[in-house]
This record gives sequence, C-alpha cells and structure tokens, in this order.
Amino acid sequence: MGAGALGSAFGGMLASAGHNVTLIGRERHMIPIREQGLRISGIWGSHIVTNIRATTELTVNGEPEVVLLTTKSFDTETAMRALQPLISDDSDTAVISLQNGIGNEERIARYVGEAHTMGGMVITGFEFLQPGEVEVTVSAATTKIGELTNEITPRLREIVALFNEAGIPTDAVDNIQSHIWAKALYSAALNPLSAIFRVIYGELAHPQSFAIIEKVIHEAFNVAHAEDVTLFWNRAEEYLEYLWREQIPLTEKHHSSMLKDIERGKKTEIDFLNGVFVDLGKKHGIPTPVNETIVRMIKFLEESGR
Repeated sequence: MGAGALGSAFGGMLASAGHNVTLIGRERHMIPIREQGLRISGIWGSHIVTNIRATTELTVNGEPEVVLLTTKSFDTETAMRALQPLISDDSDTAVISLQNGIGNEERIARYVGEAHTMGGMVITGFEFLQPGEVEVTVSAATTKIGELTNEITPRLREIVALFNEAGIPTDAVDNIQSHIWAKALYSAALNPLSAIFRVIYGELAHPQSFAIIEKVIHEAFNVAHAEDVTLFWNRAEEYLEYLWREQIPLTEKHHSSMLKDIERGKKTEIDFLNGVFVDLGKKHGIPTPVNETIVRMIKFLEESGR
C-alpha cells in the first residue's frame, strides 16, 4: 500500500518468490508494471517480475494476509481509513509499517488494533530509475520486523522467513521501537541536511556539517531519555561514533529522499523526523533549537519549491 520505490521493490521480490502480491501506487508507475513487468536491479539482484498486480485502486479479492504500508508518514491516516474495512477483528492479518519516522504504528493500531499491527525498520536505499524500474542502491543493515508486544510470535517468524526466502535480508526482533528510533536518529541526522546542502550522505562527514549533526543527535537523545525510550546507545557520543564509522560509509553515495521530494515540489516527512524531536522537546520543556531550525529550513524549501 503506497508502492513507491521501496514498496515496489519489496512487493516485486515477494512476487518473484511466488507470492500473490498486489501493488497499490501512482498510475504513472503502475502502468509500465502492468504492461511490461516490474524491473528490479541493484544489490538485491536483477529481476523482471510479471506475476504481479499493479493498480491505483484498493480492491483485494478476500482478506489480505499481510499489508506492507509504505506510504509517506503523513498519509498513514488516509491509508488506514481505506484499509480498515478489509481487516476483520477475528483475522490474523498483519499491517506492517515500513515507513520513516516515529508514531506510525500507533496510528495504524488506532484503526485495526495492536493485534493486527507490526513495526518495521528499513535502512536500505531505493530509487525509481524510471516508471516501472527500481534500483536497490545501498543498505546499512537488515530489515527488522517486530510485534508491538515485543514477542517473537509464530506469525512474525513466518513473515520474516518468507522475506528472507524472497531475497530481502530481514530479522525478527523483540524490541522494534528501539530499531525504529535508531532509524529515526539516522534519518534526522542525514536526510534533511542532505536536502538543505544538496549533497550525498558521504559529504555530510565534513567537520562543519557533522557539527550540526552532533547538535541534532544530542537534542534527540535528551527527548528520548525524557520519553523513557530504550536506545541501543547510552550516550549521544556513542551513536555519533557509530554513525560516523559505520552508517555514513555504508550509505555514502545515497541521495536524500527529502531532496527528491523538494525538487519535485512534494511535501516531505520532516514533521515525522526532526519535527517529532521538537514536539517532544516542548512536551518535556527541553530546548531543541537545532532541530527546530532544520524543520523551518525544510518547510521553507518545501513551500518555495511549490
């Protein structure tokens, strides 16, 4: 649901492994997929997927077993209003958020309940080369999927096994919120600055830009601790070292999705990244001036671009 580059790649890989997959996305991407098949290239291998349904309409024969929600975070509510009638209370349907930002799982659960909701963390790069053709560009870690109860359930194990069999490296985790916050730290540090400065991620290791990243992450850690969020690092300095040595080198050639949104005159997900840190800072009386400045800069670029 929301088959852009990420959703199309996940759906295409699952379809190529023999699963019954429907992509629901924008018509300009769905037309060539219907007519010629979906082409996937890059680090997950080369595939031409023809056994896949591509449509703009949410029409599914029967109740779906798994829904991969890959819309922009600001479209979560709209997507869930459309999906809710398809998911009965007594089914085992799982809606898995593979989105950016913090809070999507809670929004999904408001419509279908926690039992039907799962969280996911994807830190892999995807790009449409042209409509109907997706490249999987870079990856800093395997995909993580988890239940909101933090249990490793049979359903979770089965879904993760199917992902791996389809060539999507994935782990089942018992702490999905920690992984979602870890992705949010990475995205908030790199995505908006890459858009503002119009550079690939690797160039953000420059001392001047990394000094801004340090402020972003210190503010984020302050609000995370106030929220009692369990992070993988006790101190901001530990994460910054990991970002510098591990994450930036693995994704150094990646172009910011936020930059692409701005260039296309589209709305960004800044409110669900740095904007979350700003909102939580206000809630707890914690200053977040650098994150707030970045949010304002991105919003200026958004609105002036439109």
